[in-house]
Amino acid sequence: MNIKKSTSLVTGSLLTISMLLSACSGNSNNSSSPAASQPASQAAESQPAATESASPSEAAEGDVQAKVKPVNFSLFVNYDWYTAPAWAERPHAKWITDNLKVTLEPVQSNGAAAQKLNTMIVSNQLPDVIVLDRGKDVERLQQAGKLVALDPYLEKYPEYVKAVGEQTLNMLRSSDGKLYQLPNWFINGDKGNGNAGYLVEKKIYKALGSPALETWDDLEAYLKLVKEKYPDVVPLDFGEVRGEGTDVQMMGMLYSGAAENFTGAFISPGGNYGVPNGNALTSIYQDQAFKDTALYSSKLFRQGLTSSDMFTQTRDQILEKLKKGKIAVFGAYDAVVEGIGREANNQLKAKDPEDGYEIVWPFHKGGVDKNKVFPSGFNTLGWNVNVITTSAKDPEAIFSYYNWASSPEGQQVIFFGPPGLFYDSVEDGVPIPNDAYINRDPKKYDELKIGEFNWSGNTAYVDSTKGKREKLLPMEAQDWTTVSQANVSFVTSMDVTEYSNLEPAPNSEEGIVLQRLRDMHKQLIPKIFFAKSDEEVLSLIEKADKEATKIGYEKALKWKSDVWQANLKSMKGQ
Repeated sequence: MNIKKSTSLVTGSLLTISMLLSACSGNSNNSSSPAASQPASQAAESQPAATESASPSEAAEGDVQAKVKPVNFSLFVNYDWYTAPAWAERPHAKWITDNLKVTLEPVQSNGAAAQKLNTMIVSNQLPDVIVLDRGKDVERLQQAGKLVALDPYLEKYPEYVKAVGEQTLNMLRSSDGKLYQLPNWFINGDKGNGNAGYLVEKKIYKALGSPALETWDDLEAYLKLVKEKYPDVVPLDFGEVRGEGTDVQMMGMLYSGAAENFTGAFISPGGNYGVPNGNALTSIYQDQAFKDTALYSSKLFRQGLTSSDMFTQTRDQILEKLKKGKIAVFGAYDAVVEGIGREANNQLKAKDPEDGYEIVWPFHKGGVDKNKVFPSGFNTLGWNVNVITTSAKDPEAIFSYYNWASSPEGQQVIFFGPPGLFYDSVEDGVPIPNDAYINRDPKKYDELKIGEFNWSGNTAYVDSTKGKREKLLPMEAQDWTTVSQANVSFVTSMDVTEYSNLEPAPNSEEGIVLQRLRDMHKQLIPKIFFAKSDEEVLSLIEKADKEATKIGYEKALKWKSDVWQANLKSMKGQ
């Protein structure tokens, strides 16, 4: 897509969002509460105050706020990159404490999440709630008897089952058949989402003549031009390395454009780590798309067209470059969200209305159909999960909070802010933006971090409601993230739900094999980038293929393939 056409994207954003909403309008989440059409403040006034003695069974079904039991609970987010802000300083969090008598106490990882979690497990001093990826750590905690089974609460809180969906909850059950996990950013409906995308610095692009940017060849030519004309700018950069060093976002993002109907999760050691081929997942090291991606990535790196700090830079360091307009083209799995692309765009635009970052259609290898390129992958199970540990004194009270937080009423407060701040009324589940929102300073708005602590994200409600809200705003007041999602990132996202639960227990034979494979892969990727020639890249992949075979890759792939096929049957109700 030539960015000269980007203005038509913005002009047509209302139409695009309207089409997106019409596709989502059948989702029952938008009307799951009888109070959904009331102003949130009125709804709160009409509901009885929660007290320590409040009995959930006495509250009417759907009256989720009345079912919330007062509770203070600690929460640890198992990611190195995440630093929680102070709870009481967030306007929505203060509202929750004042109105629901619920307070969340963050436990910081201090940049060493895995070590922190291990220390807490060994010392038997777990927080009340842990937010983490599905898979090995969840199963490790469950098998150690450290998690609370949540099935007893599902009957008492049917709103939660309705919001999330029975199929999703069933796919989150552990091997003992019990439910221990509460999904975050789950999707209950027929439309998915995704935040992956490529952003282009607008002023640099315009100054360089706004050339076509569609294929890998187009991208390489543009990056060379940037390097020549703007020596103090990084031509191409990507989000931070993830997955304990195994998931390099440059590889994952570019891989989605190396072949049709592929996505980065296929080659991620924390994802499929296998490429679908018929009824089986096959070796990534024998996959031509992986080889092509490795060759292209290495070529860009050795030409100095991407960051030399790719393997060591932090999210904060990347954001600082973005906010200064020092990255010409940026790609990331979450490029359009607050705290990365959106924040950078808003800061640049505040200084110069003509500046900022513009999302573009994902780049692809020549000959690949651009409409079959999917840098995003969505899962109806969501992004990650919350687990309640046996350290919690009142696990039901915590569950009652999540029951509310996952509902439209809860999401109105957590995601859109408390009533009276940026909206004064709610109509058909949509917080109606007031003048304070329409005339907001984007930079100051971002600093409020509204939406922080939303570890119970209800994607279907939030995405459709965001679109409806933006439709009510003048063009200049529309949210950059929402428009970027509606026009590009949601459209270029693949449903990968069928590839869920592909992580074996860490102490199983397959789990041990996969850990050895990850260690090997973590060493391989930097060698590919630092290779001196294409021949060296291919030689490295060939050696990795042989080493993976020795480690037992085929056995791990067989296990993953069996789970994949079982998922397909489960999703069909078989």
